[in-house]
Amino acid sequence: MSNDLPLKSLKTLNWMITLATALLAFIFLLAVIQDAYQSLLRALQVIIFMTAQSFLNIFLLDVFTGRKQAEKKYARLKFYIASYIACIINWVFVKTLYTAITDTKWEGEGPHIFQAYSLAILAISVLNTLIIVLQDLVILQHNKAKGEIENLQLKANVSETANLLLRQQIHPHFLFNALNTIKSLYKRDLQQGEDYLVHLANFLRASISHHNTEITLIKDELEFCLDYLKMQQIRFGAALNYSIAISEDTIQHQYLPFFSLQPLIENVLKHNDLTEERPILIRIKEENGYVSVTNNLQLRNYKETSTGQGLSNLAERYRLLNEEAITIKSDSHFFTVRIKILQR
Repeated sequence: MSNDLPLKSLKTLNWMITLATALLAFIFLLAVIQDAYQSLLRALQVIIFMTAQSFLNIFLLDVFTGRKQAEKKYARLKFYIASYIACIINWVFVKTLYTAITDTKWEGEGPHIFQAYSLAILAISVLNTLIIVLQDLVILQHNKAKGEIENLQLKANVSETANLLLRQQIHPHFLFNALNTIKSLYKRDLQQGEDYLVHLANFLRASISHHNTEITLIKDELEFCLDYLKMQQIRFGAALNYSIAISEDTIQHQYLPFFSLQPLIENVLKHNDLTEERPILIRIKEENGYVSVTNNLQLRNYKETSTGQGLSNLAERYRLLNEEAITIKSDSHFFTVRIKILQR
């Protein structure tokens, strides 16, 4: 059963509809035919029919409009058709059961059979419509509340992303490495020192100016990531190489969550040895609607302490955006993370 349906609320609603309808039927029949026993039997018939139909509708909702089916053409129309067909079958079953238990005959046998059955089908269709409308209201209210909660969670995750950026900016290791690299570069190569300082300034400025952004153009995300990559390439030299293979159309018109690529690059540098004899190659490429980040594995014997917040935060943001989860693939030679390209 789909997790998208508020099953507990729907079950409670089903019992409330069933009991309310049965009670009204009992009171009405008691007033009309003035036979308590027959009125009670009819009320039990209503209970069986309404219970079966309301729970059948939950099952059919999951089959035709669940997460995997919701995007299919005419999914909702198919549900309605199936529900009313099931309603008639359910009525025939309950009616047959009732006549067998009470040893009575079906009403309407004779010249008025068509009229009697037409009215019966109309009545059960009205009851089924009532069930569907009330169930839809419960689902609508559930989805509205769920959407509001997820929006709040997404905003919280965006704020957490901003906090991660700010923590990285003032992280002692990050600042220590950046300042040490600048100091070293200015002593041996003034131009490289200036280049490094430009990339550092761009990186810090972009991280601050985009801190309220949920998703961003791949163009902007790549620029942000490239400033970080170029800083590290200046620092590590020939020990670090990278390549980018994403079409210009995708770069200009498609989206990624902000601050999604840089943490993946940082993880590569954090967990692998980099030497000129054994360089790290990072490949960023487009693959059938995804961006993959792949590197050759050269795991360090000593690993820096990692909180894992970057990847978990990114995975949670994809979940709240109702997108596919990030995928991680690793073997003895390569490590790959794939993230879905987003549409606005």
